[in-house]
Amino acid sequence: MHKLTNISLAVMACVLCTQAQAIELVKNGDTTFSVGGYVKAEGVFASPDKGESDFEGNARESRINFTTTTLVDNRKLKGFIEGDFYGDYASGGSNLRLRHAYLQLDNVTVGKTWNGQFFAVAPRLTEQLDFWGTGFGTIAGSGIYARPDLTLHYANKGLRLTAQDPVYEEADLPDMVASYSNDISKLGYTLAVTAREAGTGVGDDLDSDLGLGVSLAGKLALGNGSLHGSVYTGKGMGVYSGVCTTGALTPVSLNCDAEDGDLVSQTGFSVGYRHVFSPKLRGNMRYGEVNVDNEADTSIDIKSANLIYTYLPNLDIGVEWRDRSDTTLPWRQAGQEVEVMAKYTF
Repeated sequence: MHKLTNISLAVMACVLCTQAQAIELVKNGDTTFSVGGYVKAEGVFASPDKGESDFEGNARESRINFTTTTLVDNRKLKGFIEGDFYGDYASGGSNLRLRHAYLQLDNVTVGKTWNGQFFAVAPRLTEQLDFWGTGFGTIAGSGIYARPDLTLHYANKGLRLTAQDPVYEEADLPDMVASYSNDISKLGYTLAVTAREAGTGVGDDLDSDLGLGVSLAGKLALGNGSLHGSVYTGKGMGVYSGVCTTGALTPVSLNCDAEDGDLVSQTGFSVGYRHVFSPKLRGNMRYGEVNVDNEADTSIDIKSANLIYTYLPNLDIGVEWRDRSDTTLPWRQAGQEVEVMAKYTF
């Protein structure tokens, strides 16, 4: 596996709290089968700007994954399947949900997995506990289309080319991302260009236009800490950033990036700092913001700060404060939250 894939997968684990230390169960000749995942219990104290405060606890974020690897003519063929329990969250359920189902051979990955936008920013982000706000302010801030039903990645050294199932159902071509990553001494960066056909029509008047965007994300090591930042701008990016011309993206949004029949540009940025206080204690601060150039001048930001303590190997406990300037999902209202959690990774 090439260097970029190793870096992306490793840091991606921290960013989305998906650290996996798979347990090898079966080894038969050149084939290995392993299981991994984590159990996470969390409680969230919510104090919305409008409405009454409440508390909710759950373990839906817990997940399990299975990996098979086979050597075929000295080439590694990998299959990966993962699920969590957010399958019916909007109505209060906890059904098993398919997160990933992909195969990987050499430099090619195909299946249901992270989109190209995610790989362009995730390796450069600070660690967050917030399952629903990770990456806000970047081109990968929306969790709704974070893992398309079909994605094709080609990665070679720092270059990654991606074609993925288009969000716009009438699109003639897949949504596409081209990115390049590099690490120079203590500085690492990823530059990405995105292109997608986005709907602009209203009602029965179906129409579309080409939306283009660009993103730059970076990470700078500073002693016992690191500074993280990203910025993006372009059109047709709302379905992936999580903010539309009508406000925050929801699953039923139509023509998210258009207003009055034209695509609307938007700009987003994020900045964060991670500090390692001791071998067991680490903390992160982060700010993300998205601004849309529409008639309403839509602007949404999320602030957060956390402390994470490794109580035992593979067992973390943590607390995180966050503040959203606007409602981003029906169950993610504007206001403040405090999350406490315990997570055992296996």
